[in-house]
Amino acid sequence: MPWDQDVGASQLQDSDPSERRRFIRAATVLKARLVTPEGTVEGTVLDASLNGVKVWAAGEVPVGTKVTLLLTGAAHFGGEVVWRRGETLGLCFQDDPEKVAAIMAALLPQRCLQVGHA
Repeated sequence: MPWDQDVGASQLQDSDPSERRRFIRAATVLKARLVTPEGTVEGTVLDASLNGVKVWAAGEVPVGTKVTLLLTGAAHFGGEVVWRRGETLGLCFQDDPEKVAAIMAALLPQRCLQVGHA
């Protein structure tokens, strides 16, 4: 199973333990902005976990770019773009998962806020 593929609960139960994600992902549709060294890029968070997000981005943000993800309600996270396919990119958070859980509590289902599970 590729590392950036969405994983459903049935796949988690049937998969090899070495392929399981550390954090549960939730499908979302959240307006976002990526603040990069080159400027701000509008986007939409398509799925999220305590470790990172998958984002559709309106502009070019290359792999390796350090960004700040801004979400509604003044939530913000530091991160790095770790993969990109077309207009979709993967952002890995630099913040501690417990800090992310506290901030994301109003945005993600309770099952996704448990650190160390997936």
